[in-house]
Amino acid sequence: RHSKSPFLMGNNCKGKSEGSVITGIIDSTGDIRLTDMSSATGLITTKSLSLAVADEIASLAVKAAKNNGFKPISVCVMDPSGAEIVTKRMDGCPALAYPRISAAKATTCVSTKSSSRAYGNKYLKGPNGPVGPETFARVLNQISIMDGKVAAFQGGIVVREQSSGEIVGSVGVSGAAGDEDEFCAIYAVQNCEMGLASQLITEPSEHSCKTLAK
Repeated sequence: RHSKSPFLMGNNCKGKSEGSVITGIIDSTGDIRLTDMSSATGLITTKSLSLAVADEIASLAVKAAKNNGFKPISVCVMDPSGAEIVTKRMDGCPALAYPRISAAKATTCVSTKSSSRAYGNKYLKGPNGPVGPETFARVLNQISIMDGKVAAFQGGIVVREQSSGEIVGSVGVSGAAGDEDEFCAIYAVQNCEMGLASQLITEPSEHSCKTLAK
């Protein structure tokens, strides 16, 4: 495991497609130098939010909920594979439901490469109003295949590296209203103070919340 910066972690994993492999070498100063082993095949390099950044994002989401007087929330930050990095639950947030729902929202994002809002709009609303029974049956089948760990409503966002467009994680928030959950997630990523906010973009890029504190 290596890192190009303190903020994005790299991970070599097996894959069927050809790709370059990047290895890290620790030099005499203790810094990591990256070496591109482009001659190797069968391995790809992925990036993920680090623990430090994921922890700050979760804390900022909680801060956003407090500052705007939202109901207590639970927030889950995942890596691109759908593994949980950090989960935080505010005092007063029900322990059984909302941590699981926030994780389902984050899982939806990395599983479908879209926000939970976009996923719901695709399979429940449709471009011309409510979807038909065939589309609705399809989303029910998908949710069943995923053991219920899919959320077709607001509160889950995709996090990408701006320069490459690569997904580096996701954030799911639950406990407030759906548009408020989404606001907390977007606010957290866009206000990360570890020097990474300018390197990240969210999907969606803008929230739809109308209950923000003045």
